[in-house]
Amino acid sequence: MSRRAAEDGFERFLNPTVTAIHREFSIGRALRGTGLGPGGYVLDRLRTNADALERRIVEPEFDAYRERSLKQFRVLLTYAESDRPIESFEERLLAHDSYLYALDPAVTTRQREAVIDDVLTRLQCLGSGIEPIVRRPEDDFWSAAEAAFDREEALELIEEAFPFTGPLRTYRSSFAFEVRIDPNEIIDIPFGRAFPTVTIDYTDEAVRAMSRAERRVLEELKREVRSRFEP
Repeated sequence: MSRRAAEDGFERFLNPTVTAIHREFSIGRALRGTGLGPGGYVLDRLRTNADALERRIVEPEFDAYRERSLKQFRVLLTYAESDRPIESFEERLLAHDSYLYALDPAVTTRQREAVIDDVLTRLQCLGSGIEPIVRRPEDDFWSAAEAAFDREEALELIEEAFPFTGPLRTYRSSFAFEVRIDPNEIIDIPFGRAFPTVTIDYTDEAVRAMSRAERRVLEELKREVRSRFEP
């Protein structure tokens, strides 16, 4: 068996995805409509210090998203290697799930359970889809994939198992992508004046950026499959 090939393939998908989300994400749009301080002063200053906000807030968020995704996928690989049901791995999978991190604290138990069911359904689909790769001896992803699938099977895997924004589209109102910041650490504050810690809700911008990035990366991946696999 080769977990290495499957993890190699996942990183070939994850890294461009995180990069694409980062490129799509706009600090300006995230701050739009956010009231931070008297007369919008803090908002205006944050906009003019977008680079500092990017370094302190956005980049750590993307790093955390990537790390959680990798940890979750490694648990999924263990599921794919086993004969146990997905429920046996539920706690470990959900412990690294970025959507659960972003659930609005105000959601009901029923809403939370609906999101969890959606997340686990997708992970089960992905785990079943990569199982033929996991069981191949090759360590290189494309070598294992070309031995495990034909062209149509590979395209079907990408279209059915790789999309990741389904929960966002189905349960959008259940999420609250937020970050707390101390404006005093990012912008120059006039002498004798200080502002309290504030919360920036960037849910709309996160959904927009992730959806656009998903479409772009999936199309690129399907183009590569078509170029590598014979019709």
